[in-house]
Amino acid sequence: MAEIGLAGRCGLYCGACNIYRAQRDDAAWRRRLARRFKCGVEELCCNGCRALTASCWGNRCEIIKCLGEKGLDSCYPCPERSGSCEKFGQLAAGYLDEGVDLNRNLAEMEEKGLEAWLVQATEKYSCRRCCGPLTVGRDRCHHCGAPLRLDPGSPR
Repeated sequence: MAEIGLAGRCGLYCGACNIYRAQRDDAAWRRRLARRFKCGVEELCCNGCRALTASCWGNRCEIIKCLGEKGLDSCYPCPERSGSCEKFGQLAAGYLDEGVDLNRNLAEMEEKGLEAWLVQATEKYSCRRCCGPLTVGRDRCHHCGAPLRLDPGSPR
């Protein structure tokens, strides 16, 4: 069964998020991220944005705050998403540079359902060599060092 908490409200697969992975995979990586974000290591924890706890990093997310104000569960039904939402637009552009199309992911979540989309996302973000979980924006598997495909249109 898929972990629904990992279906990002913005269209990201939370299981491939740097904060989510660093918390689970590498204490040194987590410390580097804490320095980058100018926060304590203990603050860099998250269970996925559909499984937020009081201490989750996701509570700082501007998208999560915006969705809460609008009473929406995800960015998909928001009429501002496709043009006038600066927060989503900047986030989507940044992830598109990493080969992740948040708009397409949101549409697929809506079309297929969260569980089916999560099965697909989990497979996409698993290393073909060691089956370890992958992180968005990396060119090698964090676990075994295997090179990953970098072309945005193809599955890893």
